Amino acid sequence: MKKETMYEIIGDIDEKAVKAAENAPVKRSRRSWVIKGIAIAACIGMIIGGGLHFTKTNNMVLASASYPLIEHYPEEENSEAVYKWQNSINSLRDQPDGYDEGFASFFASSAEVFLSGADGKNKLYSPISLYMALAMSAEISDMNTRRQIIDALAHKDIDSLRSDSKSVWLANYMDDGMAKCILASSLWLNDSVKYKSETVASLAENYYASVFAGDPGSAEYNKLLREWLSGQTDGLLDEYISEIGLDPQTILALASTVSYSGKWNDRFDKDMTKPGTFRAASGDVQCDFMNKKDDRDYFWGEKFSSVTMPLENNGEMRLILPDEGIKAEELLSDAECIAYMMSYPNYEFENRKYVTVNLSVPKFDVSSDIDLRDGLKELGITDLFDPDRANFNPLANDASGVYLSQAKQSARVVIDEEGCKASSLTVLVYAGAPEPQGKVDFVLDRPFVFEIVSATGLPLFVGIVNNPVAG
Repeated sequence: MKKETMYEIIGDIDEKAVKAAENAPVKRSRRSWVIKGIAIAACIGMIIGGGLHFTKTNNMVLASASYPLIEHYPEEENSEAVYKWQNSINSLRDQPDGYDEGFASFFASSAEVFLSGADGKNKLYSPISLYMALAMSAEISDMNTRRQIIDALAHKDIDSLRSDSKSVWLANYMDDGMAKCILASSLWLNDSVKYKSETVASLAENYYASVFAGDPGSAEYNKLLREWLSGQTDGLLDEYISEIGLDPQTILALASTVSYSGKWNDRFDKDMTKPGTFRAASGDVQCDFMNKKDDRDYFWGEKFSSVTMPLENNGEMRLILPDEGIKAEELLSDAECIAYMMSYPNYEFENRKYVTVNLSVPKFDVSSDIDLRDGLKELGITDLFDPDRANFNPLANDASGVYLSQAKQSARVVIDEEGCKASSLTVLVYAGAPEPQGKVDFVLDRPFVFEIVSATGLPLFVGIVNNPVAG
């Protein structure tokens, strides 16, 4: 991956995506498999509250999400402008008590699952991106399929999950010209499939999702998907996005992205950046360390110590150092460390003192790509993967045979002397069972070979049957 300077990365793709869609012809799917229900066209023209207007702008873009307005950060000292800016932020932060409790529980249970097995390599995980994608998946599923998702997300029912997900979205939204944290969602529909419009509308309204429709087997539709993902992740994940695509069996794809950037409250002096040795898991490596000395809070537990690097109006980065002899992965199963990671404000954490810190932080640009399927199953979400057990009744009147065929997450984080930039994407692709391609007769009426294999594919028996009645 090309290592760009953080603030040289540009990621405004919306206009490009619209132009691409306007110029691209829509190819109709040749598949005859169609879900019975209310057509996509029934959704067009509806006005949906909560951030989305259904207006057909071209052949593939049915609706574009409209986000809340945050006043731009005042460039000059002006009490009225500062008040408007702060008030616009506070109005979004003012969410019901306890809205984030389910997310906190999901983070605690999922971080260890998806960050395990790093084997000395960098590994990143965005719990909020997966949380939003799974919440949307709960909307399109029902019965035990939905119950498994809701349980994994630590909620009691779909109503509380829907409400809390919207609060999570609003409380974390930031785009004031100085800092950014945007959780973007999208639905990618198959235009040969007929959906229940109320489900599509609920996804758009409660998750600020843009809606697209086209032929998943076409190059134009996959190009638009990649452009949308690239734009929502500021181009940081293009290496992984280039490999993402939908096949003709796709019934619905859900995408959830996070785009985050901000500048340190107290930036590093570039003249203080010096080369040094990092004791990597695979052996010592040389890298550039940013250095500073200042007074700040210092936190610790039985297995770790930590300091934070606040960003201007956009949270903070917590740097957590395992004690000597403790592996970084071990901290993700340490209750005390998880409690610290979920503490907010962190000055409520018991082990804290104000000290002078000689801070030395390596500049880094790290990324990773995770296949989520095994981890989701470990969290108890299993029915989604079984076309015979999965229930997608809210999606359409006849949604039999639909299952989760792809589940991917990519993430990248870049820090330098100025600040931090990070992006993630989660894509869940729901497919239908493919149609038979022709017909064959398979009659074992002559000698044949058989093999019995174990669950791991190990051959247990192999034999030749020359006479099935000879014993």
